[in-house]
Amino acid sequence: MPPEEEKPSWIRLIAKPLLERRPSLYPIEEWDSLIDVRIGKLQVSALSGNDPDKEPYALALKAGLYLLNESLDNSHEISQDITNDTGSYWHGLMHRMEGDYSNAKHWLQDVGNHPIHTVLMTEVRSYLEEQPTLNDLDHEAMKAKLDVLLTSPEWNSSVFTDVIELQVTLLQNPEIDTWLTHIQYLEIKLLLAYCYRQCYGGELLELAESAN
Repeated sequence: MPPEEEKPSWIRLIAKPLLERRPSLYPIEEWDSLIDVRIGKLQVSALSGNDPDKEPYALALKAGLYLLNESLDNSHEISQDITNDTGSYWHGLMHRMEGDYSNAKHWLQDVGNHPIHTVLMTEVRSYLEEQPTLNDLDHEAMKAKLDVLLTSPEWNSSVFTDVIELQVTLLQNPEIDTWLTHIQYLEIKLLLAYCYRQCYGGELLELAESAN
């Protein structure tokens, strides 16, 4: 396990500011170039505690931090070489955010039912059901896909990708953009926290919130 003094440093300087914002559905460039540099300096050996079994999750943690910073190329460079389902998940999310939706669906289908999906589905349902204008959408295709997303027994990555594609390439509705950006943030946040647990055994979100 990495030294105790190292964890607060990168959590405070990298994870905390990234988790306080929501990345775009279709980012053009990295949000913060300094944070990108800091992520690059994170040593996989330190994140994994030199445990080879944890190394894929340490790499996935870096890939996720890059993606949260909207640094798509740097995230892709790492995630494409991670052979487990979590690596495929980051790989798929990266392609979705760059607008390569068919490729995104390929990698997300490869993930299957990821451990974060149960919590994600619960949080997405709760969030969307709180939106008072959801049933008033006048775009039938979007309304139908959101209905499928809400009523599916488990998280449907393919449908969510279709929803984002429809919003980014056609509708560009500000209210829908807010909904989907929040859901994307929930997905990234939960996956990042999962990677952290595999490396450290603790709760990244709680640590980031309390970091100062």
